[in-house]
Amino acid sequence: MTASRKLFIEGPVGRLEAALRTADDPKATVAIAHPHPLYGGTLHNPVIFHVDRELNRIGLTTLRFNFRDVEGSEGVHDDGRGEVGDLAAASRWVRALSPGRPHLLVGYSFGAQCAAAQALADQNVSGLIAIGLPVRLWPFDALSRLGRPLAVIQGTDDEFGSIEEVEAVLAATAPRGELLPVAASKHLFPGRAPEVARLVVEAAERMLQALGTPSASR
Repeated sequence: MTASRKLFIEGPVGRLEAALRTADDPKATVAIAHPHPLYGGTLHNPVIFHVDRELNRIGLTTLRFNFRDVEGSEGVHDDGRGEVGDLAAASRWVRALSPGRPHLLVGYSFGAQCAAAQALADQNVSGLIAIGLPVRLWPFDALSRLGRPLAVIQGTDDEFGSIEEVEAVLAATAPRGELLPVAASKHLFPGRAPEVARLVVEAAERMLQALGTPSASR
């Protein structure tokens, strides 16, 4: 695992604050999107931090960033519309560090909604990992058209999407999306960030195997 380096990248409406961890000869690159900015979501969210660190530990180059109007990022909150463009900018930037390598998107809650929209719009995204998929707040029927590896990490007591509701979304996907439940956990995964990160790593390694990329070892 390498140290996190603070930097700024150009977004659609100004600079976006970000944190980069590089890997030597990375297996893949990944852009990581945080939860809802209006409810305290930032790149420093514990789940996002642990996910970033553990994906880098297995050999991925990772970029987590702040959406517009969050901490050091410029712009004004746009209720999830312009934020998809922010994620697109972060995705292009980190993908350019290792051209030709698989590229994953990871999003948590609001970030998962943005990541789903960006993955559907960009065929350069090799796979999508959603954490706390908020199926009661946004429709995710369009994921049936994704056609690429998909995994969802969901608390069994998530207030914004039950296991059954997530399974209904995944049932329409091909290849069939993978559900990784976190037992007795709510949407914020209190005290469970390391466990969520472990499940994200497992999902990422299976995706890379499915894509024909040797999985990274710890």
